Amino acid sequence: MTEHESKAHILATALAVFAEKGFAKASMNDIVRASGLSKGGVYWHFKSKDDLITAIFDQFFVEQLTLLDAVLVGEGTAVAKLNQLAALTGDGVAELGTHFPSPLEFYALAAREDSLKEHLQGHFHNYQTKIKALVAQGITDGEFHDQNSTNVANTIMALFEGLLLLWAVTPESIDLSVQVETAVQLLLQGLQKP
Repeated sequence: MTEHESKAHILATALAVFAEKGFAKASMNDIVRASGLSKGGVYWHFKSKDDLITAIFDQFFVEQLTLLDAVLVGEGTAVAKLNQLAALTGDGVAELGTHFPSPLEFYALAAREDSLKEHLQGHFHNYQTKIKALVAQGITDGEFHDQNSTNVANTIMALFEGLLLLWAVTPESIDLSVQVETAVQLLLQGLQKP
């Protein structure tokens, strides 16, 4: 197994262990045992459980930002791109939720761990910058009313994150994909020029 394969294997194993036990109850020993690697092999790549959690969320956010970049550089209006983003976000997060620990647990952990909180803030800042560019495109092209793009980007992010948390609490009562698309449609009603 190459170093890259070993690291990917550890991350996949940690994700499965966290999904089963949660962040708080899972230990590095659980991850070492499940990976089939030596303790030294696991610790060579990840010095702590926090390092693993950060790496897992980095992987998720990098994938999300890559999807967002693909939407932004693609053809189409800002409205079409925002609808596409809603569909991809809803589907992607719903899929992730089937084999991932609760977002509630992650946010609680980030609230207690300054390094994880700072990491999360960096990802949110990147996401906000990209959404602002999409909103600016809509304003420039005359699709959207002239708005503060930062405020609109924050509202879009709050919609997505709020729905994620609501879904985490009551997953049986919310179809996340449908709800994200509904939220974006309602937002667009206020943003779009007649």
